[in-house]
Amino acid sequence: MKVIEWDQNGCPTEESLERLEEVLADEDVIMAHKVFYAALEENFYRDSCGPRKVEVRGEIIDVWEYHTLGWSGNESIINTLQTSWMWNWLLERYDAGGHYYFKPQADLE
Repeated sequence: MKVIEWDQNGCPTEESLERLEEVLADEDVIMAHKVFYAALEENFYRDSCGPRKVEVRGEIIDVWEYHTLGWSGNESIINTLQTSWMWNWLLERYDAGGHYYFKPQADLE
């Protein structure tokens, strides 16, 4: 599922970020969940997101990682995802510098 459209500078278009925000705010929780992770998968740096094991609250667990690597386009995606009620529900850990770790997608379906 493609969620983010990129402009010629490698940044998400405002229209695609607005659509993302609308779907995340909709009452269709299943679609919002799918779109949340679809947006994470569209990281500009393809090797900077995906499943991994990391330490969270003293325990090694499975997570879905997302690293912005300082790219403003990735930061725009994260900023839009943060507007959703799902953000606090799915976020497992945040490390300064744009390193995010979410519950694995498979655990929530």
